Amino acid sequence: MGWTTTVVGSFPLKDNLENMEIGLKAQIDTGIEYPCYPQLVPMIDQFLDPIVAMDIGLVKRKGRFYLESDQLELPKDPFALEYGKFIIEFFKNNPDYRNRIKGWKACLTGPFTLASEIIIPEDSVPKPQISLFKDTTAILSYEMVMQLAKMMSRIAAEYNKMGADIISMDEPMLGIIVGRKMYYHSEEEALSIINEAVSSISCNSSVHVCGRIAPKLRDILLQSNVNIMDHEMTSGHNKKLFDKETLEQYNKSLAWGVLQTQIQWAPDSTPDTYIESVTQIKDSIQEAVDQVGKENLILKPDCGFAPLLSIFGEEMGMKIVNGKLRNLVQAKKEIE
Repeated sequence: MGWTTTVVGSFPLKDNLENMEIGLKAQIDTGIEYPCYPQLVPMIDQFLDPIVAMDIGLVKRKGRFYLESDQLELPKDPFALEYGKFIIEFFKNNPDYRNRIKGWKACLTGPFTLASEIIIPEDSVPKPQISLFKDTTAILSYEMVMQLAKMMSRIAAEYNKMGADIISMDEPMLGIIVGRKMYYHSEEEALSIINEAVSSISCNSSVHVCGRIAPKLRDILLQSNVNIMDHEMTSGHNKKLFDKETLEQYNKSLAWGVLQTQIQWAPDSTPDTYIESVTQIKDSIQEAVDQVGKENLILKPDCGFAPLLSIFGEEMGMKIVNGKLRNLVQAKKEIE
């Protein structure tokens, strides 16, 4: 895939069906070519809450997830499929919207990130020499992370059958455990887990990692079976990590963030205060084109828009989102 537009997934809207439709229509109305079903629940809760409800050993207390035994039991049947079913039903009822896009995207949560939020008994895994976390979590266990990878692969297979054109495993935790050195897992183990998670995806697979990307992580993702590497770029940290020749050598597309999503409130501000101008976005896009080539680029926001809800509320948050996406699409058109 190349020279197209998408989003990361989350929106500044409370979770209900009406807002799901608002979020999807907003993407299509602004011209996004591969919209994602709007993620209106936290990415961890989206997949761990249903497991808690199954009463198979994972419990939730005060918003945190705890494993009550030494063994992680996971469902064999796919679940959390209602988001894809929403997309199918929406397009069935609104065929004009379907005709205006190239395809649609499913955002799933990756196994490393899910594992980092499951607190396990302290004596169930060997203690690491260096710990990045206060609690003992399932991310310390290769077997548990691999189990989660297999579970997410089964879920991804169902989204594949539903007709998703891009299926992303969102993995912010990879940016934390892979730096100049590897924490908890070897490069070979990390690669095997990533490949397992995307193994059932026959459409375009993607891994989204926000924040600063270490060269070691870049290299692991280049060697993986993932089609699209999706990263934050507006901070400038990651821009020089990629070049056209390497992407083409490994047959990867690069989803390049050209819109800021980490926004701080400013006094006496309006939505326009936070929306990049078409000229600003064109400059960012041109820099990306010069570095990796149009044919290897997917243009998108740095990350999800959910944090805007607590800062601005739904109405102003969506005005900011609409303005950003509209200007992104216009900037791309003017470069074409």
